[in-house]
Amino acid sequence: MYKTFGFVEDPVFGRLARVEFSIPYRGERYAYLLGSFNAFNEGSFRMERRGSRWFIRVLLPEGVWRYAFSLEGRFERDPENENVETYRRPSYKFEKEVSVAGVIGPEPVYHSPSLLYLYTFGGRVNFVLRAKKGYLVSSTLILKGKDIEMRKRASDELFDYFGAEVGNLEGPVEYSFLGESSEGPFELGPFSAVPIALKAPEWPLERVFYQVMPDRFAGNCLRDSGNFCGGDLWGLKERLDHIAGLGFNALYLTPIFESTTYHGYDVVDYFHVSRRLGGDEAFDELVKELRRRGIKLILDGVFHHTSFFHPYFQDVVEKGERSRYVGFYRILGFPVVSKRFLRALDSGLLPGDTRSAPMGAEWNYESFYSVWLMPRLNSDSEEVFEFVVNVMGYWLKKADGWRLDVAHGVPPDFWVRVRERMPSSAYLIGEVMDDARLYLFRGFHGVMNYALYDAILKFFAFGEISAEEFLNELELISVRYGPAEYYAYNFLDNHDTERFLDLVHDERLYLCALAFLMTYKGIPAVFYGDEIGLRGRKGGGLDAGRTPMKWREENWNREILETTRELIHLRRNSKALQFGTFRPLLFRGRTIVYERAIDGESLVVAINCSEVHVKVSLPGGKSLNLPPLSFRIVDTGR
Repeated sequence: MYKTFGFVEDPVFGRLARVEFSIPYRGERYAYLLGSFNAFNEGSFRMERRGSRWFIRVLLPEGVWRYAFSLEGRFERDPENENVETYRRPSYKFEKEVSVAGVIGPEPVYHSPSLLYLYTFGGRVNFVLRAKKGYLVSSTLILKGKDIEMRKRASDELFDYFGAEVGNLEGPVEYSFLGESSEGPFELGPFSAVPIALKAPEWPLERVFYQVMPDRFAGNCLRDSGNFCGGDLWGLKERLDHIAGLGFNALYLTPIFESTTYHGYDVVDYFHVSRRLGGDEAFDELVKELRRRGIKLILDGVFHHTSFFHPYFQDVVEKGERSRYVGFYRILGFPVVSKRFLRALDSGLLPGDTRSAPMGAEWNYESFYSVWLMPRLNSDSEEVFEFVVNVMGYWLKKADGWRLDVAHGVPPDFWVRVRERMPSSAYLIGEVMDDARLYLFRGFHGVMNYALYDAILKFFAFGEISAEEFLNELELISVRYGPAEYYAYNFLDNHDTERFLDLVHDERLYLCALAFLMTYKGIPAVFYGDEIGLRGRKGGGLDAGRTPMKWREENWNREILETTRELIHLRRNSKALQFGTFRPLLFRGRTIVYERAIDGESLVVAINCSEVHVKVSLPGGKSLNLPPLSFRIVDTGR
């Protein structure tokens, strides 16, 4: 069951609800709360047993939250909540029956001078007003004696959101709200506050990222040993002309540290670059060349789990309760692994073979998605916290930021403490595959924007939603993330997804989506090979897109390559696209038209995702003809 125990004031959300979740205890060794707030992932919200029940209290923003429980790895809905629905998120291939919690305060209209309701970004101040769904007919911002009409931006299950954007304002701002409601006139305020600016490094806003999985980028893939392809950092360094020549000025590398798999998400040594990738020397040479070219670098940090073969975990396997690292992991009992398990490992199992011989053998530790190779770290341990801080700080002497793997499987407060120990110039993004609000603002500067990816899939790839519905999803993300939306890492695909080109099947539609990615709010990123039309493997799955890069240029899709180059050039040279406001002009059917503007610069983006010609109107009375599955970007000035 779930219960709400009042609210607490909060400088980001205005207020947060105290929500308690519980479920009967039935002999499980551990339990976790799962939900849309952590992508239904174990690890982050560990429950406490009190008598005959498991309990946890969390602070949640108001709204509708989907949730469930993991009872020693078994997914279970709330047996005491009849409100159930099928929750589907194509972005991380989740579709299950889950329980639903509604969290809402008493007021029909709400505003607070907090970060998500009053913030400044790009020389503009944003005002947000929230009302119970259907309550407000209209709303007006009263500012400096002027009436400014507020636009209804979005709606969700419980609320309508209204917004107004004005030029930058100095010092405390005096303002109030007037409007018409279903019950008659309403007034809210007056308020006096200083608009809040997000604390974050500015350099990411001017970047376009290129993501590389080193083993797959510059290798030969002629040998088959645990799926290794032989790519390394020396090969990556030699290919930087390709990356820089397209205009990319930031690089994100999947894990480069010593590990037993080609993908590197099972780290054995966090302080050395994998020898198969060229070791520390290759990394140092790569960093020198990146700095010479002005290309920023972020690394992939795996701190939800380590490798089974990490020395700390091996010490626990060997010494059991006598190991000094017992508290480093989520150990459930001793011995940590059975004799049958060890015999399976000794039988010649490849370390990278995560699911064969030990399956069926017993082990007594929590792990990432029940994969024996990846034992879960104990995020409650101060030793683990200091270890993570030391690793991240060590590599930030050479790199510019971190992407944190399975960030939603670690408590949000852990990342808040980590950020406090990091240099202010480091860009920190988390892998949060659903609603990321609990992880933003105090923790990460941005997240891998799976909320946006979900909307892109449903509109561009699957055609499941109309342009009007697409706009509503865009605006919901915007009101929920506020200025942090500009720091989100936006993508069409990555190492955990299928290639977007494989999903849309038509390169014209792929280019329409790419045009949107490069012209929308947030930081655009391209997965290696997308720029040449690289296809993934058939069959789908998390690693479907991890095909080796093709370097024979006669096999490249030149139209995709040149369009990618042109869009990157446009993005890097446009302050409107990097910092500007977003103004929807037309979202209807399969056509979207919007303006990005700042100061004296204005660009209008028109995208036709339909199979017919479309004529759209532009500001200033001009019109534009769009062929089927095409886009145009027009410089309209002011």
